[in-house]
Amino acid sequence: MSSCSVESLDTYEQFSLDFDAHSSVRLVNHYFNQETLIKNIHPPGLYISMLGMCQCQTLNNGMDQQKDYSHQYVVALVEHASSSQMLFPNNSIWQTFSIMLPLEILTKNSILPTLRENFPHDVPHIRFAEQGPVPSDILRCCEAVWECTFKGFERELFIKAKAQEVLALFLHKRRQQETKPVSARVSQLGNALSYIQTHLAEDWPLSAVASLAGSNRTYVKQDIKDLIGISFRDWLKQTRLEAARQQLAGNSSITDISHNVGFKSQAHFATFFKNEIGVTPREYRQSLMISDRI
Repeated sequence: MSSCSVESLDTYEQFSLDFDAHSSVRLVNHYFNQETLIKNIHPPGLYISMLGMCQCQTLNNGMDQQKDYSHQYVVALVEHASSSQMLFPNNSIWQTFSIMLPLEILTKNSILPTLRENFPHDVPHIRFAEQGPVPSDILRCCEAVWECTFKGFERELFIKAKAQEVLALFLHKRRQQETKPVSARVSQLGNALSYIQTHLAEDWPLSAVASLAGSNRTYVKQDIKDLIGISFRDWLKQTRLEAARQQLAGNSSITDISHNVGFKSQAHFATFFKNEIGVTPREYRQSLMISDRI
């Protein structure tokens, strides 16, 4: 097992945001070819982190657990400089697009006046924190950054622009939540979607989702659109596709992967994958191996 700081990763980038000299955006899009412990130092501030593919074990007091953070956002208010550790397994991918705002800007602009306290209270360095699925429009902004091939000054301009777009979209959605609180029904639906992400091999007709969420088909259909901005069918397709891409970076057979992400046959899975990505699962895996050798 190797150990390093996040700043030492070759895909790590950080830029200051022009609207405030002490605000910053950090970007990571890293493939781990061995088990790696990442150490991270957090200066005081509000952290809004959007995650793409991310499976790791958090090793922080009060948060020790194995968890799939893929396509989740995490908000944390850090009042004092602190550190954290994350353990990434071999053949895992970490995609993060994180914005840090200094504490003084929070009171000046009344940013995020209330936060849902979803994390344990015995995490000493986090005063408030919340987590949820990344809305589709924000995720598209992040994916544009992770896939960006610009270099130099053009790349810096692009990342800063996307960071400000993500922040504007995120804050706007939070303002809307202030005027329209999330109902218990929608909150339970969010838990149901998190469960589905870790049980993709099962069939998920809308009736099964409604049952899991303790609701009915009519409510669930609209609640999903309100919660994540797209239909359940599109969300499930996107979730299965991202899970397949992550597993193709590992050593599981394509037959096993097709089953793991919810396809009854490898042929159906291969057709779906090529329609969405443009190459077959086997060709995609070969491209990853070539990239790893370069």
